[in-house]
Amino acid sequence: MSAKAIGDENGFEGAMNAVVLYDTFEFAARAKAMLERAAHWTDETTHWIVKPWRVGLLKLPPAAEAALAEAAEAHLMVLELHQVQSLLPWLVDWLERWAVGRQVQDAALAVWDGGHAASCSARAIPELSQFAGRHGLSLIINDNGPAEDDSPTFQHIWERSERGYQHWGLNE
Repeated sequence: MSAKAIGDENGFEGAMNAVVLYDTFEFAARAKAMLERAAHWTDETTHWIVKPWRVGLLKLPPAAEAALAEAAEAHLMVLELHQVQSLLPWLVDWLERWAVGRQVQDAALAVWDGGHAASCSARAIPELSQFAGRHGLSLIINDNGPAEDDSPTFQHIWERSERGYQHWGLNE
């Protein structure tokens, strides 16, 4: 099944929504560029609509609500884990609210360390894996090291979307 066929079944007509939670603008720009390249690597007409949110804003109730409204239709939630030792309680709360209220049931959570594999916490990944399991989310973890312009870091997202959203990430 192609991404276009999946899009038609789910009603998003050629567009896939991604929300990028970031702490540096460079990360948001790089994640957006990777998703655009992933779409370009296919022959499909589907494209990504990327909505970046600075992660610190999710602590503020009005911003958190606005981000939840934008994230409701996200097919992919991208989370940067640059120098994160453990998931912060307010971020877990926001992610819980997103996961429960999401409108895309076959959504995925992607974790990227900002290209600094050594900075990813060994504790945060298992927490996110458990979170994804509880909410029926596919989990994608970048373990390819630093991402260069031609890196396949997110290429597998698009390739796997052509087979459907199930089984992205750890448990393949």
